[in-house]
Amino acid sequence: MRLLSMGALLSALLTLVSAMALRAADATLAVAAVAAVAVLVTWYAQLHATDERGTLGLANPASVLVLAVVGRRPWATILPALAAHTVGAVLGGLAALSLDDRLGDTVVFTQPGLLVAAVGAALVGVIGAWTTLAIDGSGPEALAAVPAVVAGAVLPLGLLAAFQPAAMIGLATAELVPWDVALVAAGSALVASIAGAYAVALLVPHE
Repeated sequence: MRLLSMGALLSALLTLVSAMALRAADATLAVAAVAAVAVLVTWYAQLHATDERGTLGLANPASVLVLAVVGRRPWATILPALAAHTVGAVLGGLAALSLDDRLGDTVVFTQPGLLVAAVGAALVGVIGAWTTLAIDGSGPEALAAVPAVVAGAVLPLGLLAAFQPAAMIGLATAELVPWDVALVAAGSALVASIAGAYAVALLVPHE
């Protein structure tokens, strides 16, 4: 229960930071802010990791699926973790919405289409799966910034949080991303994370 609560809190934080970053003075600052928070959250999650069980699900709901595929988390923990992250992200989105009049103009250059959201989020999901397994295998926590940077590079800025599917729901709650786009991006990222986990596990078997 404590880990679920922490996962919800971290998703709320990441959603709020993403929403505020999208009101930043420029796109580079927005990407840097979200990447920095992703690294910080991942570092915190790693503090709770054990040899038998990865805890990167604290940082990202997609990581829960990835770790379950390679046997580092029980499959039974997936739904509670996804629910906790989603609740946290929605609360973060509501907090961002309440601050709307105190923030600057939204830095979203184009409204993302469904196809762009699906394909871009899938790419980020695959990269996120590789990143999760690299970090879980004692890789540097700084790798957690890679999916955020890729999202900022290949997607419209409004989809910056595509690497964290729950945060997409939070950004839709904050009215920064259309609901249909957020749902497509979140779903695509989750499915791609599973596919990426299987692919990485086949290429580099987990010890």
